[in-house]
Amino acid sequence: MSAGFKYEDWSDGVVTYGVIAFPTRKMTSHMHIHSQVELVLVERGELDAIVDDQHFFIREGEGILICPHVTHRLKSDSEETLSNHLIFSTEFIPDFKNFFESAKVPYVRIRNDSCPDFARAQIGFLEQHVKTYSYGKTVLKGMLTVLLSGIMPAYSGVDFEKYSDRSQGFEICRQLLMYVDSNISQDLSLEKISKAMNIVPSYVSMVFSRNFKISLNSYITKKRISLAKSLLSSSHKSITEIAFESGFSSIRSFNRRFRESEDMTPSEYRSSFMKQSS
Repeated sequence: MSAGFKYEDWSDGVVTYGVIAFPTRKMTSHMHIHSQVELVLVERGELDAIVDDQHFFIREGEGILICPHVTHRLKSDSEETLSNHLIFSTEFIPDFKNFFESAKVPYVRIRNDSCPDFARAQIGFLEQHVKTYSYGKTVLKGMLTVLLSGIMPAYSGVDFEKYSDRSQGFEICRQLLMYVDSNISQDLSLEKISKAMNIVPSYVSMVFSRNFKISLNSYITKKRISLAKSLLSSSHKSITEIAFESGFSSIRSFNRRFRESEDMTPSEYRSSFMKQSS
């Protein structure tokens, strides 16, 4: 799994709307994860996708269902490409909740040659909803349930039961990502995080590395470097201010970690960015 990913939190939106829906053209996204399910339907053109370290193309009429906490990046350089995105919580479709949270299957592709007619019929309605927000939550639940039942025939309601033991790990990962994201400028030692979440330190570390293939400390450092780069390029704050605002305990630690990540010091990074912008 790619270590350089960003956590996106859609929690408030899915609580309010049930499903967050939006179309995109000429899309370029960074590598990211979120705690929600994402359904992508390509209406025109094609998307260059990297999902769970697998690289492939999603072509016109096809799509993909991306489960929570799976790194992904979608890209298209063409103005002609139109993709429709629907993001919803694991609880929105109760019949599939355990499957979504199992971490057993990172994604399911929707292909032209294997999607039954009854499921494909839902795609047109969902694409219409993305553009007009035509349907309420109850109708959307019905359409998504029918579509998912068609593209995942191998997973019956009985099969989902074997995934239920992973739900607790899913919730811990969600809370960890949100806690780190909200406290990136603060002390994020394993002991501090474990105490805040009331979980044994060794278990916190194990769950995170098992699910994201990166240690918790490495993830925190990468997020802090990313924040520092943003501040270096968009503010006039001093290097010292940026170091502490990014959560580093000392200038020495900041300079060392930044050089290890970017092959240059923070000052050199700021200078190079200013030259590119001038």
